Amino acid sequence: MNRQKIILAAAAIAAFSILGTGISVAYDYPFCRKGEGEPGDCRYDTYEQCLAAVSGTAGWCQPNTWLKPADQSIQPRRARRAPRY
Repeated sequence: MNRQKIILAAAAIAAFSILGTGISVAYDYPFCRKGEGEPGDCRYDTYEQCLAAVSGTAGWCQPNTWLKPADQSIQPRRARRAPRY
């Protein structure tokens, strides 16, 4: 009986580990909700979303200071063509 439970538990763990795997992508949101004594909550795409979250509280919204703006001077590299012979 114990062997069956161990095999069943191992099969369940294997199934959950296979089904639970996914690609996770980190994303830095541009706006943060702040408040007195709070570390902040930076998960808002727009300023309006942040304002809706702080509505009725003593919090405020500000740009995410940890977000690095994209450097506009860097242009994407074009693929080089192989020389024709």
